[in-house]
Amino acid sequence: MTIMNKTQGLTPRSAFRRTRLARAIHWSSQLLVAGAVGWHGAGFAQEATPAEPEQPTALEEIVVSGQRSSIQSAQMIKQSAEQIVDSIVADDIGKLPDRSVTETLQRIPGVTIDHFMSLGDPEHFSAEGSGVAVRGLTQVRSELNGRDSFTANGGRSLSFEDVPAELMAGVDVYKNPSADMIEGGLGGTVNLRTRMPFDSDGQVMAATASVNYGDFIEEADPSVSALYSNRWDTSAGEFGLLVDVAFSEISTRTDGIFNRPFFPRDDLQGYEGTTIQVPRGADWRSMDFNRERLGSYLATQWRPSDASEFYFQAFRSEYDMQWDEDAIFVQNDAYAIQPGEGKEFVVDDNNVFLSGRLTQPGGIPFGADIRVANRESVTSDFSAGYKWLPGDQLEFSTDLQYTKATTEGLDATIATGINLPYIDIDLRGERPLVQADDEYLSDPGNYYWGFTMPFIEDNEAEQFAWRADVKYNFNDTDVVRYIKTGVRLTDREATNINSGYHWQAIYQPWMAWWKLPDDQMPPVEDASQMSLNTFDNFFRGKAPSPGAVYAPHISLVEGYPESFDQLHADASENYICCDDYMPATMDDPSRINEQEEQTYAAYFLLGFGVDDWALPVDGNIGIRVVQTDSAASGMIRYPETIVVGEDGETESRPWYQDPEDIVAENSYTNVLPNLNLRVELRDDLFLRFAASKAMARPAYNQMQAFQTLSAGRPEGVPEDQYVPPEDFRLTSSSGSNPMLEPMEATQFDISLEWYFNDAGGMAHVNAFSKDIEGFIRNQTIREEHGGWDYTVTRPVNTGTADIRGVELGWSQFFDQLPEPFDGLGMQANYTYIDSSTDVPRDEGSNPVDTDGSEYGQMPFEGLSEHSYNLVGMYEKGPLSVRLAYNWRSDFLMSVGPNGFNGTDRDITWRLPVYNDDYGQMDGSIFYDITDMLSLGLEVNNILNSETRTIMKQNAAGDHYASYFLNDTRYALTLRANF
Repeated sequence: MTIMNKTQGLTPRSAFRRTRLARAIHWSSQLLVAGAVGWHGAGFAQEATPAEPEQPTALEEIVVSGQRSSIQSAQMIKQSAEQIVDSIVADDIGKLPDRSVTETLQRIPGVTIDHFMSLGDPEHFSAEGSGVAVRGLTQVRSELNGRDSFTANGGRSLSFEDVPAELMAGVDVYKNPSADMIEGGLGGTVNLRTRMPFDSDGQVMAATASVNYGDFIEEADPSVSALYSNRWDTSAGEFGLLVDVAFSEISTRTDGIFNRPFFPRDDLQGYEGTTIQVPRGADWRSMDFNRERLGSYLATQWRPSDASEFYFQAFRSEYDMQWDEDAIFVQNDAYAIQPGEGKEFVVDDNNVFLSGRLTQPGGIPFGADIRVANRESVTSDFSAGYKWLPGDQLEFSTDLQYTKATTEGLDATIATGINLPYIDIDLRGERPLVQADDEYLSDPGNYYWGFTMPFIEDNEAEQFAWRADVKYNFNDTDVVRYIKTGVRLTDREATNINSGYHWQAIYQPWMAWWKLPDDQMPPVEDASQMSLNTFDNFFRGKAPSPGAVYAPHISLVEGYPESFDQLHADASENYICCDDYMPATMDDPSRINEQEEQTYAAYFLLGFGVDDWALPVDGNIGIRVVQTDSAASGMIRYPETIVVGEDGETESRPWYQDPEDIVAENSYTNVLPNLNLRVELRDDLFLRFAASKAMARPAYNQMQAFQTLSAGRPEGVPEDQYVPPEDFRLTSSSGSNPMLEPMEATQFDISLEWYFNDAGGMAHVNAFSKDIEGFIRNQTIREEHGGWDYTVTRPVNTGTADIRGVELGWSQFFDQLPEPFDGLGMQANYTYIDSSTDVPRDEGSNPVDTDGSEYGQMPFEGLSEHSYNLVGMYEKGPLSVRLAYNWRSDFLMSVGPNGFNGTDRDITWRLPVYNDDYGQMDGSIFYDITDMLSLGLEVNNILNSETRTIMKQNAAGDHYASYFLNDTRYALTLRANF
């Protein structure tokens, strides 16, 4: 997919796929050139993971091969680390045990993912998963080799689904940090590790080729990766070079059925005087998704002597996705619905609708859309550094990094409309049965042009980061083992521009009675501009297809913006209703978010240990201080409302000023102490305690410096009545606040770890707590602008939350069993999390039911109370088998997302939407044909799990809001290692 220019439209899928291998070759050649410059210039060098805590040097000697070795390596990292950490290590060079980094992360205790494109969009499914949370918190710091890594999406962290899993050597999740770790993770820190050439003794070559097949979309896609690494002794010292390139593509299909919110009706024909809870309707959609990832990585090392080392690393990840959706969705007035003649409603004991025929005077308005979205995100990272060991005790390292990320996207929708005579809904079965008049749906003459809606985005972020660290090691017999101190400076700029979802009506039912002739909807004149979607094999046959639908032809959507402009121009030419079309724009200051940020951090860390006590103790204690200076550029627009004087003629605008360009500057300092303590109860039994303070800065999309001020007459005052300026309602509603400060957490961990054998046998229990302050929520406050006081609703730091939980983990291979069962192994972990929040309520963001009633305190978004992983393994001789099941309990996704909010009968309602319990099974089987060649089959979503969301209502009760079914994905893989 190539998004050339925001005005050039969507790229067809054929072009989307053609450009990728050429770009892989081009970027790989650029990496080699950059590596040569960085290698031979050698002005800098590195330590293997400069921002990570100390790792045992023995890890560099591990040759990872097979599941058993992978588990042993992860066990050694956990056992040797000074912090509380869980890891997954590749079971072959450059190969994590899942098809994406996101899917890998969900195997770690305390880590969960969701299966939607975002928590705020419960209508669009994500097959590979997204939304990584650690201990229920989405404020997760993302790192690549211990350094900052991010996606240009208005946030601060990396979208893990953007990163090729094939490039990773391992993933570490730090639950409680030390002072030398970079700040920014409230839930934890996820560090993605790549390999370095000095990790291996000599030449290493590896290659993988896969064919990925989705059984629902019935498409096969390729994946390839290749790695070369070597090291050479020369008269100038030892040199190392590593090059790794990975390309993968996956296609999936998702079908969805939707049940819409219930409304209290006491005016239904035949039910007068009785309040019946009636759904607005039901609808359905089908989405085809294709994503491509291209990753390239190069690393060089130069060790001119035993005392010094230089390095250069270059990493680039490209994520391209395109999805197209066919949908038919209800657009009716919930209070105009009536039972169909002879099709009375069936209700339960609480008078809640169960089944029946919905009708509406003039027909039930539906929209039938074709929606095509594409996004291209690129993250490029260049790092160089130097490590110097002047003696046995002193260590010095410095590291310089430049990161640039861009995201370009276009999400375009065109919808036809149709007013259906009726819709039949039956909610009594496993999932809704939805039926409409097939004959009416399949007649193109019944459709009219409904609306257009483009969304354009163009984001860019870049950062320079420099750090320097000095460590002095004492003798192992001293109580003080080492002292370490360092500084880190960053300078980041981020510009996020988007058009918003620019909905523009062509013809709508509410236009009919006052804008359109004869109160009729103009039919689509050229039927060739539509295509018939028959929804073949809908929901894999588990639900009957509700009916064929005429939607706009995909070529119209791909023709943005010309095709959009033409549809509106035709409507304006034929009917006076439609001459107010405004194309989407990204030039308005309200659409631009410009941020600059500098951070200045310093830390001091002391490592200690006492070996001659009855119970040996070691650990570290330290403090990190970081100052953040931010500046957001934007604008304030003042009210243009006219006040008519008492004489009925004098006019004034007392509040008005010319729009004012502003730069909102903010500065704050965070002091972050920490303690990590480990007690050796036995040679194989460790007790750990950790305490720290963590922080997470607000996302950039929460910090835009743009505000529109409004002046409105008091409610209920006639228009011809004089109102003095001081009695006007001066208000403003802003979704951002450039003066936001970080959320902070005071956190504690206590962990008991038992390493009962060196072959992957381990068990642990970890209890943790987090007391969080500074939640970001909308509040109504008073602000002064231009000499007038305004009532402003905007996000502020307010409220607290307490999170408590327990993690349990166990891993073992059963070598004591008789052959052939001695190859069996098992991994299991379970996480329990309990949360409570104390966040002041605000009328503009609290959940409200359709009858106006409010809800109690909501749980923390994205947090499941229970989650677990079960992994069965078998590894013996040339055979390696893995079967993994992941499950999490229900959790709150969002309050009032699209489709679950609105205003009816003067009630502005926002329903809470939950993700229901969800479990998924994945597996793989590999066979070593030779010592260097293996063949395997990997399967995701073996059980073809169904994802459901729940809308909670007070009077109508809980109902499933949506049902999603997607592919079982297969990958036939050939691996070679030399």
